[in-house]
Amino acid sequence: MVGSDNSVGPCNETGFIPFAGTGINTTLCGTTTPTYTILSKSSIFTNVTIDSTGITFTTTSAVSQDSFGVIEYAVSCGKYASTASATIILKNLCASVVCPATQICDRCTGTCVDIDGDIAVSGISVNGTDVLTVI
Repeated sequence: MVGSDNSVGPCNETGFIPFAGTGINTTLCGTTTPTYTILSKSSIFTNVTIDSTGITFTTTSAVSQDSFGVIEYAVSCGKYASTASATIILKNLCASVVCPATQICDRCTGTCVDIDGDIAVSGISVNGTDVLTVI
């Protein structure tokens, strides 16, 4: 599992999951070169590739609100084969962002942007009572 602190953001960012230190053991293959195959991937990933060093992927800029995705893969050689999956939790760029009432946090950049549309909300205090007005 790749936690969000060590991950990439949700919009067209490239990530790499190294196999070093993960316990993948191809010693049973002997002199046979292992084959690495992507079996499936969540729709939030594009350009997913795999080789002996690890898995490379790019997050999509799709409007999906998914905060994580899964890549399933296989390693095989001769009569030996193993499958595994990697769960990638995307970095939440808006986690500590506080935007004014007329803005929202853009999940791709982590910055506050104006809310699209023709509706605006304003607030005032009348005699100690908060009043919201939709304009």
